[in-house]
Amino acid sequence: MCLVAIAWRASPLYPLVVAGNRDEFHDRPTAAAGWWENAGHVLGGRDLVAGGSWLAVSRGGRFAVVVNDPRRPPGAGHTRSRGALVREFVTGETPSGRFLDAVAVTEGHYAGFSLVVGTRVQLRGFLTAGSGSPHRWTLPVGISVLTNAPRERPPPKAGLLEAGLRAALGATVLDRETVFGLLGRREPVGGSPGDEHPAARAPFVLGDRYGTRASTLLLMDAEGRCVFEERRFDAGGAPAGSSREEFLLR
Repeated sequence: MCLVAIAWRASPLYPLVVAGNRDEFHDRPTAAAGWWENAGHVLGGRDLVAGGSWLAVSRGGRFAVVVNDPRRPPGAGHTRSRGALVREFVTGETPSGRFLDAVAVTEGHYAGFSLVVGTRVQLRGFLTAGSGSPHRWTLPVGISVLTNAPRERPPPKAGLLEAGLRAALGATVLDRETVFGLLGRREPVGGSPGDEHPAARAPFVLGDRYGTRASTLLLMDAEGRCVFEERRFDAGGAPAGSSREEFLLR
């Protein structure tokens, strides 16, 4: 997933809102979002190559999402799947801080990534740097956006999604179609392209081989209800199915 906005305590109605696009090669086998057969308390999509996930949530409210960091490309020493980090957190019970302590020990076995784990009570992030030491942080109140670009140089589409989600959260009831409209925008953000890759300027990425495979919206409200909705797309950007689940957090 290459574009994710995480709104934590940005709205009194929704302690946690996550909205993002998963960009991937179209020929990589993937299971649609659903309850996992081998972990029935976990909901999310599955990567059928390595068995991990890019975004998942448990009935207990444990949540994890990962995006790739191209500053550390896959290499011979990177023997572990980044998606396994999501799977291990949502299927386990280790508190987020201790979980990231363990990640810090083994992070050299993975290609670059940015990971967020936690619950609606607290969220923590971990970033593998292209050079130097890994970085971890506690997500602040407000909206944080993850992309494949360095955090200190977010692409234009990150600002678009952040501003749009903040406006949507200001309404009496969050309009899901408004959020999916932000994720589905294919027109570049205004301004001159400069040296930026086209994918940096439009949330929805179109491409014959690689592009946006799914848009996902996760809502946890103040009453403990959770809504998870995934909308999938084919290589031409046309709708290719959807999944929606609503449940009470335990």
